[in-house]
Amino acid sequence: MPLYSHSRLGTYENCPFQYKLRYVNKVKPLLGNSIESFMGSMVHDSLEWLYKLAQDSNVVSKETLLEKYDKLWNENWTDTIRVVKKDLTADNFKETGQTCLEMYYDRYHPFDQSITIGLEERMMIELPENKKMQGYIDRLDKIGDGHFAVHDYKTSNRVPPQSKADKDRQLGLYALAVHQRYPEVKKIDLIWHYVRFDEEVCSSRDQKQLDSMISSTVSLIKEVEAATERKDFPTKTSMLCNWCEFKAQCPEYSHQYASQNDAPTLSTTTITALQAAETVDKLIELKEKKKNLSSDMDAMMETLESQLFNYSKESGHTVVFGKDYKASFNTSESVKIPSKKDLKRYELESSLKELELWDDVQEMSVWKVKSMLKSDNWSEEQKEKISNFLDKSENPRISLKKL
Repeated sequence: MPLYSHSRLGTYENCPFQYKLRYVNKVKPLLGNSIESFMGSMVHDSLEWLYKLAQDSNVVSKETLLEKYDKLWNENWTDTIRVVKKDLTADNFKETGQTCLEMYYDRYHPFDQSITIGLEERMMIELPENKKMQGYIDRLDKIGDGHFAVHDYKTSNRVPPQSKADKDRQLGLYALAVHQRYPEVKKIDLIWHYVRFDEEVCSSRDQKQLDSMISSTVSLIKEVEAATERKDFPTKTSMLCNWCEFKAQCPEYSHQYASQNDAPTLSTTTITALQAAETVDKLIELKEKKKNLSSDMDAMMETLESQLFNYSKESGHTVVFGKDYKASFNTSESVKIPSKKDLKRYELESSLKELELWDDVQEMSVWKVKSMLKSDNWSEEQKEKISNFLDKSENPRISLKKL
């Protein structure tokens, strides 16, 4: 029976295909970790080190904390780590992490607000129908008798609304895990530390909320298990794809990477990946040429039609004969009701109501207005008055028929 976690279930929700590669096939990603993830890990590891020392009454200075962060960064850095945002560098993210730690240190020093019980604490969670989950709590504190606090550090670049925190599955699972391990605990504070902004987002869960979370989580696990049984893991594209370590192995993006190496996208293909990319560019080029040519031809046809209409009007000929085709000319009148922003619209509605004709037009139906203007239901005086408020235009038409 697989051991699930919030991140594992979140992977399936974000992209079933990524879930398949990571958890079912256990494929090694071809791309490196993102700089955002790496920076977050270094900040987490630095704070874990800080609190481990503080547990033994060794409160280090801010400078020492930053030196530890710098050391962790350099020791763990690899050139495979990707900076997705083109206008930023790795140094920008390193500096951001440093700023996060400085603000956190200034706010919580000397770190004696509560008693730290566990750091990166592995918690097992029992769910109905023999489902099991695990999670790692960044920091678990005791605030008082029967009162615990779960702390989770976030380095993301936005602070979520309170409503999201109150519905978050990860926080709910943490609360459930603490209740199961420490049944005597009556109150659990769930605290997100958004260290980029020196902000805390606090939440809690009552039994009703926990029951609802348990039910939805079990349902999701069963959905994942059914998909695994069917081997049904479709791709799901989103903005998150840019940061995915499996992007080069995903059918939605794999050609982009294959073309860079001039490798065939399929073993049976007759062209290379690079040639396929060039073919796409050529197809777009032809479509643009076709579009431009079509626009030029439309303009030429419009000119020719205008010349024929002017000839018909001046000569009085309603039909012009060519070698194999004849052109017939007619004109239809178009009636348009003024827009709601037009003063004439207000005047038209007022006149219709004044003449007690409002019900006849079914609240300004264009078709109904035109129909009533042609019918005998309105007097000529009424028609003339209403017509004054309508926008009219003539639409000339040419009909081409073979001789």
